Amino acid sequence: MEQRFSNFIKDHYFSLKCMPHDTARQKIEFAGVDAEPVEMRSSDIDSFGNSVIIGHTIKPHDTFNVRLTGTALTGLEVFEEKSEDTPMIFTYPSRATRPGIHLSHYHNMIANNAPDGIYQRALYYMRCIYRDFSYCPGATSISTTAENAVQLGKGVCQDYAHIMLALCRLDHIPARYAVGIMTGEGFSHAWVEVKCRQYWYGFDPTNNCLVDDNYIKISHGRDYFDTLVNKGIYHNPAVEVQRIRVEVIRL
Repeated sequence: MEQRFSNFIKDHYFSLKCMPHDTARQKIEFAGVDAEPVEMRSSDIDSFGNSVIIGHTIKPHDTFNVRLTGTALTGLEVFEEKSEDTPMIFTYPSRATRPGIHLSHYHNMIANNAPDGIYQRALYYMRCIYRDFSYCPGATSISTTAENAVQLGKGVCQDYAHIMLALCRLDHIPARYAVGIMTGEGFSHAWVEVKCRQYWYGFDPTNNCLVDDNYIKISHGRDYFDTLVNKGIYHNPAVEVQRIRVEVIRL
């Protein structure tokens, strides 16, 4: 990840959610993170169980670079994890998934034909979204909500995931936003995890497929805003440009 600033900034505090961790579906055999410039760094776990790197640099700089390298063993299970508890937070609308007129209308149109059972219903919603929306980079932004995306009828993986989250939560199905890496894409990817029979399963509405060994998960949350790869504050006004490049090599 490369972050460029239009002006020199200083006293830069940041948090990074870029470190994958072990789940039932994947094992991280090695992972290392290099960040520059950094003068103080520590690690933590957020309220969703994601790994977080926290750091600070005081000296002036106009670029901030992060490099993650590692090895992941994927496809160990068909589910992400087993959980006895169901956090109610994943059944309620969030900032990006709150339904409005357009999303509620879309749900009403397709829900009557949805099959019974959480897993089959989630599979049905995934296929409907893939059929009914157009993948169109540049049509939406990071602030686009599920309601906005349904109105537009197009978007990217973030929007597809937000729409599916909203549909599931309208049916009181626990669903969470997942972000990570997919083989062959070259950038980060988003999908949905739905809880069924105490297990969290991954669904990718952008590609109309189930999450398998082509995916490396980094983090999850209520929506995109809980899984931001890089957040920070600093002194001095500046315009930021961030670029993320991903390379996955099968061993």
